[in-house]
Amino acid sequence: MRLLTTFAITAAMLAAPAIAMARDCGNPPARLQLPDGATATEDQMKATQAKFPSYASQVSTYMKCLTDQVKAAKDDYESVTADWAKQQKIFTSQPAK
Repeated sequence: MRLLTTFAITAAMLAAPAIAMARDCGNPPARLQLPDGATATEDQMKATQAKFPSYASQVSTYMKCLTDQVKAAKDDYESVTADWAKQQKIFTSQPAK
């Protein structure tokens, strides 16, 4: 029972930061609406071309945020895993109660 409780607490601790971090980046940028190249006018193509740099920048910023969040989650996971292994070793080295 003690091991199960410890496992449940560890799982909750791992999930909470991941859920919180997922919110930090917000929603992905709205998809840029592209004109149909077969039927678009030159003005429509130019208007979309003018919007593209901003869209590309927003997507790049969002992807960097996600990459940073994944790295932070990985680092946190590795730290918790090392701590968990340490605690398991301490627990199993004790005489039975």
